[in-house]
Amino acid sequence: MSKSPLKSTWTSGKSLSAIKGMIPNGSIVHTFVFHGGTLELELSKTKRFIVSHTNKYAIYEFWQCLLNDPERVAAVADHFYPIDNKNIFYILQKNWLKYPDPFVRSGMFFLLNRLSDTGYATHGEFVDDPEISSAIQNLKKFAAQNYHLQFDKDDNIVNCIQNINTKCDYVFAPIGPFSMNLFEDGKEDTYVQSKITHKDIRKLLDTTDKSVMLLYKYSKPALEFYEGYNTTIVDQWGRTTKSDNFAKELIVANF
Repeated sequence: MSKSPLKSTWTSGKSLSAIKGMIPNGSIVHTFVFHGGTLELELSKTKRFIVSHTNKYAIYEFWQCLLNDPERVAAVADHFYPIDNKNIFYILQKNWLKYPDPFVRSGMFFLLNRLSDTGYATHGEFVDDPEISSAIQNLKKFAAQNYHLQFDKDDNIVNCIQNINTKCDYVFAPIGPFSMNLFEDGKEDTYVQSKITHKDIRKLLDTTDKSVMLLYKYSKPALEFYEGYNTTIVDQWGRTTKSDNFAKELIVANF
């Protein structure tokens, strides 16, 4: 069983203990806004059955290729690494999706994720990763249990959650930073970032019969936006707290 090979775009993973405390072993969990898989894979290690949904095909393709043939994905990454010239890195950011082979695209996705300061393959500044050589070696041995992928064609996350048609005990969505200006204006990266409309997500908590858990990077605006809901603050040491001192992440749930 492996941990995620990708650099997280935002989550520290500090909320994992609190999340496990709210989602019991043996639960069937459908996750959304899927990208790096840090929390999802950790949950699947502990007797939770995970179905990760994404409506971004590039993300689905990477994980599907990795599950099917990790050695082949690693071979592509090893072929293109090292990327010594920053200009080559930026050219690859713009062009990796044009490669015709899905395993080549997947190997490039991995490299660009690890070498981008944002963790996104399509944008971000070049940064060196001293652990990338060992990460490529670990990629060859990647394996996951109790873990499945689903590609949703609908761009609306709320619709995707409402349209779950298999058994589901919990819905989990690690949404990330809270910014009304960014997401409510409909800005998104077409290929690797899902559009989030916080008002629709909040309305879903009130109207759905599903048990839904959201995870945000902590901010006072996010806490105020979900005032009256079941919220849990997690600090930088992974402890739940009532104080926003050293607050790291915010869990929001309708159960």
